[in-house]
Amino acid sequence: MRLEFVRIEEANDLVNQLIEHHPHAIFLTDHDFKVKFFNKAFQELTKSDKGDILGHEFCEIMGCTRRGKIVEEESKFCDHCQMRDLLSGSNLSELDLIQDFIIHNEVVTKHLHIKTYRLVMVGMKYRLVVIEDKTHKH
Repeated sequence: MRLEFVRIEEANDLVNQLIEHHPHAIFLTDHDFKVKFFNKAFQELTKSDKGDILGHEFCEIMGCTRRGKIVEEESKFCDHCQMRDLLSGSNLSELDLIQDFIIHNEVVTKHLHIKTYRLVMVGMKYRLVVIEDKTHKH
């Protein structure tokens, strides 16, 4: 089936509705790894308010327990951060991440399956990130 739209607004509405109601957490980052867009499932995963998500990095939002141990000053990521590698467009586009995060002042071990997709909009490069939380499935 092929969808055809008369106006670009119709296509935008459909894409926004699909992302917002997708069961997996979805967010979009810019070249500085800052979150520019996210869906309700991402907000539920992080248990964060909108203001604590937009303009912040994934590691900061999730409360990565490794954050701040061996951090590069320029990027604010740990030296061997798998998320940085994934978001920077290295050879990775998919990752299973089992790691501790601090969510609401409590250390929580999460098993996340993460996929990233390159996206270019209005000449700017972004990363679309889809996270399946497999924590309770094991």
